[in-house]
Amino acid sequence: MIKVLLFDLSRTLLFPKDINYKGELNKLHKELSTSANYNFLDHFYLDEEILIYLSDFKNKCNLCIFTSGSIQNAPEIRSRLDEVFERIYSAEEIGFGKKDMESYKFITEDLKVEPREILFVDDSVDNVDTAKSAGLNAITYTSFIKLKEDLEAVLPSN
Repeated sequence: MIKVLLFDLSRTLLFPKDINYKGELNKLHKELSTSANYNFLDHFYLDEEILIYLSDFKNKCNLCIFTSGSIQNAPEIRSRLDEVFERIYSAEEIGFGKKDMESYKFITEDLKVEPREILFVDDSVDNVDTAKSAGLNAITYTSFIKLKEDLEAVLPSN
């Protein structure tokens, strides 16, 4: 049984407003934040539709984020993330990246669950493969519609 939904942040929940930008969101945020006129929400947005949808799962399982950098700490989004997610893990903070199986061991132990009780959602196939190798259930995020189908296939309905 799935007890934890563990989500990537960048390009899963948080997106660049510039649809042509293909680089890392943490890097873009760091570069832009040096500007005096920088406004986070001019460059990024949280997918509210996904956040509202995920909120409905709060009574069924724990909702957590596993992200690579520190963009989740931007004040413009942090309070909204904290409303939906119980815990936010950062590879920078735990010392293991998403391509390191130790990161999933750390998260599993911290949450006091078995790896098979976590469903990890990430837009990177490599990260999904590593999570699977660590014993987690994992799916690759491609769209909200596909995410809903995948989650409804593995989680009990209301």
